Amino acid sequence: MKKSIIIFGTSLVILSVLYFGITFFNSNDTNIPNSVADKTLAIEHQTNTGPIKNNIPDLYYGVDTRFAAIKKSEIAKATTIYDFLNEGEKQQIEHIYSVNIVVIKDNRQSELQAFGTQDRLTDEQLKLIRSRDYFNHFTIRTEFRGKNLETGVKEDKFFGPHITVVPETQATYVNGKDALLTYLKDNSKDAMSIIENDKLGAIKLSFIITKDGKVSEVNHDAMTTGDPSIDKKLIELLKNIPGKWTPAKNADGNNMEQELVFTFGPRDGC
Repeated sequence: MKKSIIIFGTSLVILSVLYFGITFFNSNDTNIPNSVADKTLAIEHQTNTGPIKNNIPDLYYGVDTRFAAIKKSEIAKATTIYDFLNEGEKQQIEHIYSVNIVVIKDNRQSELQAFGTQDRLTDEQLKLIRSRDYFNHFTIRTEFRGKNLETGVKEDKFFGPHITVVPETQATYVNGKDALLTYLKDNSKDAMSIIENDKLGAIKLSFIITKDGKVSEVNHDAMTTGDPSIDKKLIELLKNIPGKWTPAKNADGNNMEQELVFTFGPRDGC
């Protein structure tokens, strides 16, 4: 008899536990402990938003001549260094110490140089720059005493503009430069998703616009982004630019090839 009572009592206890357990888990969500609710919300949040993507840094895209452009016809008229300076630079010069013209080859200063000590270029300097062919490059390093336009203080300074000799009419993208840069930006976005911690270098890629207005000879000109896949993607985009180009023309109006340079990298590093 006692054995039957014990079994019956034990059964009641088990049934009670099962009943209250089921009732608890079927009750309103407000009865769920905060720690459980917080974890559930966190899991739902992760599922809805997906993985966090790397932030792409502010990037610079540019297509232009290698250095500041000057036409052969403008070089033919030049007589002083002021023909190669902008207005802000001209205003700073009070006394010139030296003027050195240096031809640039393979992105380096060469031994082809002509030295002077005043703003008016010497016969040797004029001969050197006028002998430069299309897409040759040179720099004019001018050391002088001048006024700092911000502080007004006189100080020793120098200018060293780098210059590229260009045709009378430069090659242009038919759809416009903005459309060209938009094409390069939009089609390189996916490649940029692998950038980590803003680790990205600058790169220069040169290419030729032929007499027929086509892109050719795309070359890795200088530097690297630091990621071969990004370098490769940018080269592919240049090789496959859609649309047409109007070719460059010389002084006689004849079509000619023109070199252009694509520069890409973090905006604060280009």
